[in-house]
Amino acid sequence: MKIRQISGSLAVVVAFNAFLIPATARAQDSMLASGVAAEAREIAGLKSESTATLLSLAGTAVPITLGIILANSGDDGGASSLGLALVSYGIYFGPATGYWYAGNSGAGWKGTAVRLGISLATVGITAAICSADNCGFDDDSFTVAGIVSLVAIGAITYSMIHDIAGADNQVRRYNADLAASQKAPRLTIAPVLSPADGGTVGVFGRLRM
Repeated sequence: MKIRQISGSLAVVVAFNAFLIPATARAQDSMLASGVAAEAREIAGLKSESTATLLSLAGTAVPITLGIILANSGDDGGASSLGLALVSYGIYFGPATGYWYAGNSGAGWKGTAVRLGISLATVGITAAICSADNCGFDDDSFTVAGIVSLVAIGAITYSMIHDIAGADNQVRRYNADLAASQKAPRLTIAPVLSPADGGTVGVFGRLRM
């Protein structure tokens, strides 16, 4: 919306100057156009909350779905291995996709590490439980190992949902930081080409308080 308003204002200024302002003043218009274009580029740096959520959701659901299809394709070779790799990627890395888009890779990797840690801990605990027994269907150790696995699956699922749902918050923080940096006092000096003066190169200065 802001970009449309800026573009519309710029179009009005250019049209007004073309008909009413003498050609000797058009060099100033080129400077103004450069300043407005710079503002538009800064506003364009804002990111979309919905895009971040969609990326995390798609980065999770698409690899898992494709992986399950490949794993159940009946191929005991490469397709099954690729399917397992896709499912693993979707579970551990997929929810962090929106965080990477929002520029907060640290939080994304933190969620990935949590899910990997839960999986490794579950494998270790299950192995310890079954080390003294074969974990047969009629053994108590099998029941305990099953409960541990279910708890781990629940914890990993919660971590995935938490990261997917939190991707938009990361974008809000990014946009807030960007807006704060743009409000800080800033002096911008840039060369400007003025076609109205035969291609004369001038200097455009902008002090924003």
